[in-house]
Amino acid sequence: MAKGKAGVRVHSIFLDILFTILTFGLFNLWVQIRQCLDVNELLGRDKFSILKMIIFSILTFGLYFCYYEYKMTHELHVLVKGQEDAAVEIMLAVMTFFCLWFIVDSYQQNLLNQHLLKNSLPRN
Repeated sequence: MAKGKAGVRVHSIFLDILFTILTFGLFNLWVQIRQCLDVNELLGRDKFSILKMIIFSILTFGLYFCYYEYKMTHELHVLVKGQEDAAVEIMLAVMTFFCLWFIVDSYQQNLLNQHLLKNSLPRN
């Protein structure tokens, strides 16, 4: 598997979904933590906080989680594609609202994997 900065590496989206299904969604907590740590590492700053996300999501009955997923997707688009994609970012936030967070996390992991693979290939 390709590695990025300080242990950030490509992860299998299939295995993430499989383990999330087998654990009735609990594995997705690890996926959230891992993606938060990976994005912070790639950005070089602590932009995303799991503790803050959990606390504010509870206090807002899940609405903050939609915003969190929107911001995470926005940062990944800028990192990977060099620009935002507002339509996709909003659509994914709405999907999160309708409990389709596993699709959003899969999309985000795909963006992370693309970035890592693009930057791990040897340059001529």
